[in-house]
Amino acid sequence: MNVSNAAVDAVFAKYADKDVDIQSLTEPDRSVILSISAQGIIDSGGFITFLEDDIQEGVDYQWFVDAYRNIGMELLANNFAEILSLFPEGKPQGDLGERQSHLTRFFDDESPEYINILGSLENVFFDNNESVYVAAEVYAAKS
Repeated sequence: MNVSNAAVDAVFAKYADKDVDIQSLTEPDRSVILSISAQGIIDSGGFITFLEDDIQEGVDYQWFVDAYRNIGMELLANNFAEILSLFPEGKPQGDLGERQSHLTRFFDDESPEYINILGSLENVFFDNNESVYVAAEVYAAKS
């Protein structure tokens, strides 16, 4: 399926070369930017890459769950929330070193936690990557 990304591109273009706080953005811009940005990182290297990234200070990872839900990707939102639940109190540690230490338990391809928990949750993101872009396009175009 060949889908235009004009509405998504327009959202990103509004903020090109601007230093903006993601929390200050209104809908649908915030959800489009968060879901497409997260999906791009996940597509490139999975959740290990996404979670090892040093996310902008003050960003709540729950915003990504909400973004997927807002664009209509309920299954991915639920999977994202389940992945977050693997962290203490459902929140990845703010300190990158602590977060990386915690991640090694789950992201070793040989670990039962990865194979049984993360692998199946993560694969849903890979299998639905095109759907995320389509959903974000539809959501962005509504406004």
